[in-house]
Amino acid sequence: MRSLLLCSLLGCVLWWLVAPALSMTGEVLYDQVIVHAAASYGLEPALVKAVIKCESRFDPRAQSPRGAQGLMQLMPGTQAMLGVRSPFDPQHNVAAGTRYLAMLKQTFNGDLRLALAAYNAGPQTVVEAGYTVPAIPETQQYVRCVALAYEHYRQPGLALPGLRQPGLPPAGVRQTLVVSPLRLSSQVAQVGQRLTVQLEATNTSTRSGHGVVMVNYPGHLVSFMGLHTVGHESMVQLPVSSAGSPGQGVPAATTYQLLWSHWPVWAPGERRTAVIALVPRLAQDMMFHLSVVFDAASAATVSQRWSSVVRIPFQAAALVDPRHRALYFPTPVSGEQRLQKKSR
Repeated sequence: MRSLLLCSLLGCVLWWLVAPALSMTGEVLYDQVIVHAAASYGLEPALVKAVIKCESRFDPRAQSPRGAQGLMQLMPGTQAMLGVRSPFDPQHNVAAGTRYLAMLKQTFNGDLRLALAAYNAGPQTVVEAGYTVPAIPETQQYVRCVALAYEHYRQPGLALPGLRQPGLPPAGVRQTLVVSPLRLSSQVAQVGQRLTVQLEATNTSTRSGHGVVMVNYPGHLVSFMGLHTVGHESMVQLPVSSAGSPGQGVPAATTYQLLWSHWPVWAPGERRTAVIALVPRLAQDMMFHLSVVFDAASAATVSQRWSSVVRIPFQAAALVDPRHRALYFPTPVSGEQRLQKKSR
């Protein structure tokens, strides 16, 4: 009897000591993953951790009714843009979500509230709200949730372990995908007028590989969207229907479309060019995400990725030049595939 009481007492003491640690497992389990991702993209680990808390409550298998997946609840379109192949893998999900959050923060000039609102409701929704937090109860509650959790994790004594100087690239990884500054045919968007964006990327590594270029754009804002990868195929998407009022349609957050093409062979030192052509349909600022991925032939090599959010402000035009009505791409080079139309 005495030994039974002693064992019971010892069990109670052990449970009293271990229970708090067990209750914190979900929050501390991914600290190193969070620290690594935050340092890679110049964000505070406390901010990334706060987003995860409000998105999934640290459940790596979380999936929303709308299709968002994983710790940072990435939508399928965002996953495709960022090259996520395993959305339920904590390391892949957190790295991609952190990278996307950093892109949004840069897009909205460092305004964290707008970046968080865009993460929840979509960047075009924030633009349409006049660069303010949209009057959507879910989005406003989300911004408050992250702000409170962010302050909590920033408190003294709650700092995440292994904090490094933000902005440093992961140790041992050299960026070999170099993208030149984008060249726009116009700094403003006008309804009905063609606008082009030219991208040039160089493989500075010593290995051959293949590349992918992707455009994630608001389909309801354009009447034409084309992607031409020089030396290979052109992909075109047209709206499902041009009938009805342009102002009618699905909310912006649900109408982002993906257009992509690839370079099957990308030799060392070779520069590749892609041209995005679009025609705005509505009198609103244009915003789309542009990504390039380089995968070396060696399976042991880490994929190189570059992403940018392109924002083009709208400007009313007194007169539309009829010359802009003609949609064209550069003259095909020898051996190049002809234009292919692709319906959504």
